[in-house]
Amino acid sequence: MLEYILIMLCLPPICAIICAVGHLPNGLLHWLHRLTTTCVCGSVAMLAYKFDPAKPFMSDYFYVDALSLWIIIIIATLYMAATWTARSYLSREERCGILKGEQLQNGRYFALMQLFCWTMFIVLLVNNLGLMWVAIEATTLISALLISYKFTSQALEATWKYVMVCTVGICLALLGTLILYYAEIQALGSKNALNWLYLFENAQVLDPSLTKLAMLFIIIGYGTKAGMAPMHTWLPDAYAEAPSLTSGMLSGALCSCALYVLIRNLVILLPTAGAVMMGNMLMFFAVLTVAIAVPFVVVQRDVKRILAYSSMENIGIMVAGIGVFTAASLKGVMLHMYSHAMIKFVLFFIAGTIIQEFQTRNMMRIRGMMNDVPATATFWLTGILGILGLPPLGLFFSKFQILGAMFSEGHWLAGCALLILLTGVLIGILYHGMRMLCDRTHIKPLGDLITFTDTFALMTLLLLTCVVGAGFANMPWLNNLLDHAVRIIGG
Repeated sequence: MLEYILIMLCLPPICAIICAVGHLPNGLLHWLHRLTTTCVCGSVAMLAYKFDPAKPFMSDYFYVDALSLWIIIIIATLYMAATWTARSYLSREERCGILKGEQLQNGRYFALMQLFCWTMFIVLLVNNLGLMWVAIEATTLISALLISYKFTSQALEATWKYVMVCTVGICLALLGTLILYYAEIQALGSKNALNWLYLFENAQVLDPSLTKLAMLFIIIGYGTKAGMAPMHTWLPDAYAEAPSLTSGMLSGALCSCALYVLIRNLVILLPTAGAVMMGNMLMFFAVLTVAIAVPFVVVQRDVKRILAYSSMENIGIMVAGIGVFTAASLKGVMLHMYSHAMIKFVLFFIAGTIIQEFQTRNMMRIRGMMNDVPATATFWLTGILGILGLPPLGLFFSKFQILGAMFSEGHWLAGCALLILLTGVLIGILYHGMRMLCDRTHIKPLGDLITFTDTFALMTLLLLTCVVGAGFANMPWLNNLLDHAVRIIGG
């Protein structure tokens, strides 16, 4: 097991160094990028194949259990998709005039993408809450350089906002981690400081007053990283201005990573802070996040910003599912996390393709996609229906499971509020999405620019959401993995 982990952690930085300083031709850079990613994802596949969910892997520095493996699988899947679609996407950016001259530095892009995924793997593999905080902060620094990749004034402004807001949030998370450390010192001494497994086994002896205070800072701090209100203001700008492949990774991979860190901390705080207080706090932030997203979805004009606010909606649903804290809701959160990551990557990729084809981000000027760009339109329609939670894509089943758990556990007020707000999101996205597909053409597009590799990658991601979302109960390995992940969260 350890050799697979070492491959995951050694190959990306080596590839990043070669891409950044090697001065290789673009064609060779693309294949080096693809080869590295394929080897890393092959190691993830072997790790998953040999992993026993009932027996977590432990070493001096690394810890892998069912929960961390599930998020590793999500990130590895998007990592592979982003790598194999990068060549055609970046070539179209140059051909369509969106990236020019010094902006198009493939070596810099590949180096940053490798380091970005590498830092997320570190977050998921370390067994120390302090190192986990360091790793999640490292993802901020690397992803900031990816957001500013185009070096336009808008991209730099979005990067500045992202760094400032996330830094404030991550500082709050650090304060919560320090309070938790103080509670551990008081109750358990300095041995195994902030070791997650040690804290998990002794969480019930921590001081409740300190853990409740730590919980407040940790939820707001790591919630900022996930895009949870009220510290969400970086998210629309960052998602809109970053290259579409980066936007897909931010929404699908980094969001899942941030929620993972939040869950890891909440598991420690749960026995003494109490499920009722924790659940009520999470439910409040969940409803607030979705409520803020609704009006911006309805009045939105930017094709990527509407997807950013849709991400806020899904973050709110997942946080609400965590707040219910039952086996059904937590399994729904795990499935929702996977399906949201896959579908949102597809949508951001297609949004970037639409911008390339129509040379505008304004949805009010994009019309007649079904007639002019049928392949792009098909993926756009499928992704829109999927992100709204319509069958047969996976979000239908996970949303139903989370909302059903909320009502069955007596969260009627929050459940009804979420249903009303989700209806507003559905109306807003359907209105804009259908106008883009069916109205008369305002701008003559360049034509369908999706390649065979793009089509294969996007179809695979959409098919995976259907299989995982609808068929997990009939897949013994997957069901077993999710059951053990839920037991970890539920203590």
